[in-house]
Amino acid sequence: MSQENVEVIHEMFAIFNKRGVRAATDALGHLLSPDFGLEEAAELPDPGTYAGKEAFIANLAKLEESFEELRLEPLEVADLGEKVVVVVSMSGRGRGSSAPVEMTFAQLWSLRDGKAVSLRDYATKAEALEAVELSQS
Repeated sequence: MSQENVEVIHEMFAIFNKRGVRAATDALGHLLSPDFGLEEAAELPDPGTYAGKEAFIANLAKLEESFEELRLEPLEVADLGEKVVVVVSMSGRGRGSSAPVEMTFAQLWSLRDGKAVSLRDYATKAEALEAVELSQS
């Protein structure tokens, strides 16, 4: 993955935080493969597995609807070729309850032909890096 693609990840999070899911996916959705897949970590609120680009976008919209002042900040981005590990800080307040939510987790993005084909969430960066090592052995 090039420095340009690392910058795209930062841009995606910035657009999401400023203008929401739809703006981020409208701007960068062409970088998601139509068969994009998402597998969320058990530690995340309402975890699940989603198949297809539209299911991923719908899931992000559901997350956005569940929280007020939702922010997803990339703390670290590790370029590992066709895999990218992103350490993410998530914060917000539960919609309706106003309960504060703060957590840090890792994302493992898999890329093929310049497009994201999958995203898997992990509780820690170490778990995501271990998954990369396992997939390469």
